[in-house]
Amino acid sequence: MYLRASRLDLDNYNNDTNEGCHTTSMAGTWMAVVHGFGGLRVRNNKLILAPFIPENWSSCSFKIMFRGALLNIKVTKTLLGIRNENDSGVNLSVFNIDYFLSAKGSLQITLQ
Repeated sequence: MYLRASRLDLDNYNNDTNEGCHTTSMAGTWMAVVHGFGGLRVRNNKLILAPFIPENWSSCSFKIMFRGALLNIKVTKTLLGIRNENDSGVNLSVFNIDYFLSAKGSLQITLQ
């Protein structure tokens, strides 16, 4: 279903892209990557990440704004990299381990 939603307009499955893009499909695709593959949740005012990469992918990346921190997140099969591009630090948890990412700081976590 993810592949169908992500390719809906690119492959013009319904022969209707001349009438406009399917923005709800685009939003669903973004949510699948960020919340699904990125494992992003917010609990108790803390950002939670539990990412994984689908078998046929080598990596995925996305940016999010959380509590004044612009986070650039990249996930590969073996590494999670998070870079804070703003002047606000942020509390986060990756696979139930708590971290504080300082302003303009970065974090690299080896994945199993």
